[in-house]
Amino acid sequence: MILKNIFERITEGGRFVNIIQKFKTATWFDEVNDWAVCILTLAIVISAVYLWRALENGTSPKKYLITEVSDETGNYYFNYISIYLLSCMGLTLNSIVDCFVFLFVMIIVGYIYVSNNMMYMNPVANIMGYKVYSCILDSVNTRDKNIASIVVAPKNTVVKKGETLQASGKQGFIYVKRKLR
Repeated sequence: MILKNIFERITEGGRFVNIIQKFKTATWFDEVNDWAVCILTLAIVISAVYLWRALENGTSPKKYLITEVSDETGNYYFNYISIYLLSCMGLTLNSIVDCFVFLFVMIIVGYIYVSNNMMYMNPVANIMGYKVYSCILDSVNTRDKNIASIVVAPKNTVVKKGETLQASGKQGFIYVKRKLR
C-alpha cells in the first residue's frame, strides 16, 4: 500500500511526472495518506523489533538432532502476504474508511498470529534474514524422540537431515542459535 501511494503521487495519467518538481510543490501531511504511510512504516519497524526480540530472547539452548526437514519459508510467507493482499487489494490510503479497514484487518491477523504463537510467519522475519523449516527432531539433552516443530534459522545456517543444532525453544517454535559440527 505504501508503494501504491508513492506511485499515485509520482504519476498522472499513467505517466511519470517530474518527481523533483512534484516534491518541491507538495504539501505534506494535509491528507490521510501521508499519515497512513507514517503509521504503516512505524508498524513495520515495531514488527521488526518485536520479532528480533522474540527470536533473540529465549530459554537456555539445547541440542537437537534433525531426523526430517522441509524448507517452508516460501509457503508460510506466501500465505501471510496473500491474506493481506487479497483482503486489501482495492483499498487506498486516500480514504479514511479504507485506512480503518486496513488497520482492522492488520489487528485481527496480528492478534491471531501472536495469540497462536505463529510469529515466525511474519515476512519481516525473512527480510531480517531468517528461514522457516518444518522438522522432526530428537532432543539430545532430554532424549525425547520425534519432536515435530517449526525451526527458525538464520539464512546462512543450512538445516539438513542428520545435523545437530544448538537451539532454544520458543513459543511454539525453535530458534537455531548455531549449527554444531
